[in-house]
Amino acid sequence: SNPMMAGHHVCALLALLAMAQETMTFQTSMYALHNRGGLNRRAASSFCPQLAPLSGAGRNMQTRTQMQPCITMQQQSAGIFTNDMLNVDKGSRTYLVGADIRRNKYKTLENTWSVQDSMAELERLSETAGLIVVGSEFQVMQNPSPASFIGEGKLAELVAKCKDLQVTTVIFDEELSPAQGRNIQNELALVMGEGAVKVLDRTMLILQIFAQRARTKEAKLQVSAAQMKYMIPRLQYFMTTGAGMDSRGGAAGSKGMKGIGETQLEVDKRLFRKQIQKVEEEMDQVRTQREVYRQKRRERDNLPIVAIVGYTNAGKSTLLNRLTQEESVYADDMLFATLDPTTRRVRLPGGKEVLWSDTVGFIQKLPTKLVSSFRATLEELEDASLVVHVVDAAHPLAKQQIWSVQNIIEELMMEDTPQILVLNKMDAYQESTHNMTLDDPEWLRVHHRVIPECVVATSAKKNLNMDVLMETVEQALLQMTVVCTCVCG
Repeated sequence: SNPMMAGHHVCALLALLAMAQETMTFQTSMYALHNRGGLNRRAASSFCPQLAPLSGAGRNMQTRTQMQPCITMQQQSAGIFTNDMLNVDKGSRTYLVGADIRRNKYKTLENTWSVQDSMAELERLSETAGLIVVGSEFQVMQNPSPASFIGEGKLAELVAKCKDLQVTTVIFDEELSPAQGRNIQNELALVMGEGAVKVLDRTMLILQIFAQRARTKEAKLQVSAAQMKYMIPRLQYFMTTGAGMDSRGGAAGSKGMKGIGETQLEVDKRLFRKQIQKVEEEMDQVRTQREVYRQKRRERDNLPIVAIVGYTNAGKSTLLNRLTQEESVYADDMLFATLDPTTRRVRLPGGKEVLWSDTVGFIQKLPTKLVSSFRATLEELEDASLVVHVVDAAHPLAKQQIWSVQNIIEELMMEDTPQILVLNKMDAYQESTHNMTLDDPEWLRVHHRVIPECVVATSAKKNLNMDVLMETVEQALLQMTVVCTCVCG
């Protein structure tokens, strides 16, 4: 009978209805994540254990409305979309697919990669990630198919081979568009079953390796940001199986409740962007701390920086260890052994000190936007007075590796920084492999726009010609020094 009391009851009822709607929308979202199968079922069940036992007929609205909320929406946006999206289990039976694209504008150049060499490198990358390669093939084409990258007939052959070899992972040597990846996944699902085979491309495989190699907080944040940025346009490709992406939030037909609302794909993208924003905020904090340290280092030391760059596994870390005469930098015979730049102070023969910085290794077909995600490496390159480009001279594809690294340096607009080309592993070099000697000036002209100042042959492992390298670096830095003469009247 009290109007004020009745008003309070109405407000409380509306609040309860709003809370019930939000809980139902959240649970429906979690149900959709779980019900879409494959990668998402594991991620959803790990964050919401109540979802794990759901199956078949048990997945109905009544069951969903009886579930209790597992985490808050803030926790959902902060944690559900993790690196697990790209994870491939070690030991997975893997099939590799490549393409010899005739229209490739670089095919006329001498120092480009053949499809066989590129596939061999993809196999080593797969083994680095812990995968078991059971087969590979490539298709010669003028242009990739917009729908499935390879032709329809080749795709049918791929599906049949995957079934015969019990393949669980297919990796393409080229970057797939979201539509291409989705269509290939759908064709495999028709025969192999939903979520039985994961489809990756070269970039995703490299990101997988980066995630395994990341050790420091900054490296882990950089890998997470790179993975999520790469995943946003591919969400539908990864998350459309099972429950439809067109399903919308809200409770249709209920008065006073939210209308149709967002599609599940829109919700996923929004949560993804929130997660990226959070990671980038953490990266900004780490970057600010690092910038403060670098600024203090410049003010305190005012020393020139020599940046060591090169193809992955060329011996950069071994070289830095030899220069510093210690084993403080992790070095191993593997691709992408280190991701974080390491800086050490080294004294030159004339007594002056310089800072040597070991950066992340490059690789062919590495998108520049992916390199740009590793800002710590780029900042060391931007601040460098001199670049020391280390090459595995004993590798049969040494010239192709040089071209790939120089091409990335050009794309990063750092081609004007003076560069010394170091032909490392000279003890294992064979002239017959490249039809040229170590002192041949052709080494300087592998890339037509990024041209080093000079070439030095070394062996960091055997400590050969390291003194020559140090003297060459010293002379290069002295040539950059501007001498000012002050005349006092």
